[in-house]
Order: sequence, then structure tokens, then C-alpha cells
Amino acid sequence: MGVGVCGVGTGCSGPGSMVVSNAHSGIRVTSTDSQPENTGPSIGRFVKVFVEAHGCTQNYGEARLMQEALAGQGHALVTTEGDADAHVLVTCTVVETTERKMIRRMTELAAYDRPLIIAGCMAAAQRQRVLDAVPRAKLLPPRKWPQIVELLDAGTACGDRSADIESQSFGWHDAIIPIEQGCVGRCTYCITRVARGRVASYPVDTIAEQVRRSVDRGMKEIKLTGQDTAAYGLDAGTNLAALLRAVDGLAGKFRVRVGMADPLTVYPIVDELVEAYGSEKIFKFLHLPVQSGDDAILEAMRREYNVAQFEDIVHTFRRAYPRITLSTDVIVGFPGEDEDQFGQTMELIERIRPDIVNVTRFSPRVGTPAARMPNPIVGWRVKERSRRLTRTRFEIAQQIHEAFVGEEVEVLLTEPGKESTVLARTPEYRQVVLPGPLPLGAFARVRIEAAHATDLRGTLLGGPTESAQSSSAA
Repeated sequence: MGVGVCGVGTGCSGPGSMVVSNAHSGIRVTSTDSQPENTGPSIGRFVKVFVEAHGCTQNYGEARLMQEALAGQGHALVTTEGDADAHVLVTCTVVETTERKMIRRMTELAAYDRPLIIAGCMAAAQRQRVLDAVPRAKLLPPRKWPQIVELLDAGTACGDRSADIESQSFGWHDAIIPIEQGCVGRCTYCITRVARGRVASYPVDTIAEQVRRSVDRGMKEIKLTGQDTAAYGLDAGTNLAALLRAVDGLAGKFRVRVGMADPLTVYPIVDELVEAYGSEKIFKFLHLPVQSGDDAILEAMRREYNVAQFEDIVHTFRRAYPRITLSTDVIVGFPGEDEDQFGQTMELIERIRPDIVNVTRFSPRVGTPAARMPNPIVGWRVKERSRRLTRTRFEIAQQIHEAFVGEEVEVLLTEPGKESTVLARTPEYRQVVLPGPLPLGAFARVRIEAAHATDLRGTLLGGPTESAQSSSAA
């Protein structure tokens, strides 16, 4: 089962490959009167299903929920597309290059001449584009993912079987839990908001129960995800801080990574959110996308905050948690961005010194206001700016990481790495590469021996503790 890979803490990014797995949600999939788009005839029998997802962590989470629903009804989940009776592709369309890759991938899967379900953002935001490429595909927009069972004619309710599937059988070592759909933003460049729509939050009790069940099954890394996690609860009279307090009240030793939060929605609750981050169960990790260091460009993007507000959020978190990992996103080459305005972005990055900067070259998305804006930036100049910013970003990260060499710190062993290594996370979600094999899901004391721009290298001090999962491959 392939899945797209995002960088650490990113919202959406280009696709890669990874295995999708079970998130153990408490959500029950039931038959509804509404029908998925372009459904056609259903398959009408238990089948082997290949699920592949691309893009953001929320897509991963929804792909896992679909798998849970299908497995709960007796369908087999296979890891090789050629072995499948049906294919599910969860799509991303954040930039044009990703869209082209999605079209190419769905065309490849359609060549098997087996039932094909296109889910994710393209199924909502670019349905005609999908149907032009693969006319017989069934479309499953993000908010309709529970209807995956109906598309495969698997009855009405997933029942309790889905709750009893062991996550280890999927080979995954974390839990991805969507907390909301949609955002409140009106960004002029964004096509994802067309797919995800307005904010719709899952109840606090439902999410807390999902976390509890995941922890009971041995999951130690919990990823709370959404298009904008700080928008959580705006439709329900609550907020992200209240949700984090509810999760903190659960028994067990585990860690929670909070997904991307927009400055627009963080700013009004920043003090309460900083207080909620005080729990040792919450990774001190903040993904706060600024997109530009120039107020005029932010206004053209319709981001609805200014640079000073972004910096105020950063300083507020850093006063409380000086070691916090700050991740941000920047779009370079937005229409009309001149050299001075790009210079403002460079100065901002040099001033706030984020640990991670996800740099994206502007990509005009058909149907968005930014695609029609005058004064587009020539491609070679956009590339040059991207390279300059990326070079600065890595220089800053290297300098930050070098300060940790020689420290001893507790880490959570989270996933297998390359060449018999194991990846771990510090309390600030910094990645540490360790020699393996080691038991995943355990906590361990390590010494940081070396630093790179993208990770730290360490050695184990004593044995791991509280292991609940199988050892990594040797």
C-alpha cells in the first residue's frame, strides 16, 4: 500500500511512498442515503484492496480509516497493486507537479481494468479533471470517505471487528487521528480549501476515545491532524487547547504531535494554547506556516494576519518553551513578489531561525484568484530564490542542531530507519538516528553524538523502557 510522504510536520507536500495502516478510530461507518459521486455498479463481494495515499498527514489518516472500515467488513488489504481486485487512490493536488503525478498514477492503476476509487482532494476540487483522465473511476471526496464500504458493497455497518484489528498487522507504529475538516482561511492560491470546505470538528470525546484506544493497543506516538488544527472547535464552541487538555487527562505514557496550525487561528488562542502545551505528553513542536515575510504579499495571499502577529506567536511559544522546534512554510515567487519583498522573507527566516522551513515554489492552481493575478515571476528567478532560501534554511538548522551535541535526552523510538537504524524523537520532536535494532514504541535515554541539518545522530544509554511494539528489523 503506497502512501505519500510529507516532510516533518508539513501540511501538504509532494508525494512519495510509504505503507498506509490502521489508525484505530472510534468512528463507525454506516450506510447513508447520500451516494458517492459517479458510483456505478458496486463490486458485491469480499475483495482484495490496494490503498495508496499521497500528500498530507490528514490524507494518511483518512486512508487508514478507510482501511479499518474495509478490513472490518472482511476485505483483504494487499501491499502489491497487481494482487488487488480493487484500487483506492487518495490524492493530493496542492501544486501542479503533484497533480500531474496523481493523474499519471491513476492512469497506471486504471490500466489494470479493475474497480478504481479516487479519493482525497482531487475527487472534490478537480472531479472533471479526474473523470477526463479515468472516466470509469468512482469519486470519493474527503468528507465522504465513510462511504468506501458502500462502494465495495460491503453492507451497512463496520461493526466491532474494525475496533479489534491489531495495528501491528498493518506494520505501523503511530496513530494518525484527524480532528477536523476544512479551514476558515480564504487564501488566494489554495485549491485544498475547495476540497475540504468549511471547518467541521469531530467531538472532543470521540477524539479522546480514539487516542485512548490507540494507546491501549501500544501506540506511543499520536499525530493529531487537520487542514488547520488551530481551527478545531470553531464550529462547536471549543478549541484546540481544550482538546489537548482532554488528551492530557488520559492514562498512559505517550506523546502527541500537533499538526499544522495557521497563524490566523492560533493568534486568538495563543496564551491558552501555550498553557496546554505544558503537558509532557505534548511534543514541543509547532508547525506555523508564515508563507511570506512581507505584509503586502501576505495581503495579496489573503492570509489575514501580518508578520508582526506571526512573530508574536513564535516569541510567546519560545518564552514558555525555549527549546521548541519551530517548523514553517514559505511560498516563493508569488505573483508580484519583487526582490525587496523576497528579501523581507529572507530577513524574517534569519531573524526567527526556524528549525524547519518547507519551501514551495508558487504554483498557479486553476480556479484560484492567484492564478489570474498579474506580474507572474519568471521560472528561473523563482528557482533561484528557492535555492537561496533553502541554503539559508539548512545553514540555520545545522547551527541549531550542533548545540545539542553532547546532551543526554529521553527519546521515543518511533520507526525503522535506513540500513538497520531506528528513528527516534526528542521531547521537541527532533529526529535522532540510532543504531538498530531497537524495540519500537519504547522510550530510551540517548547521547547526541553528531548533528546534521535534518537530524541528530545518537547512541543508546542503557536499555529501552515501556516497549509495547515489535523490534525493528535488524
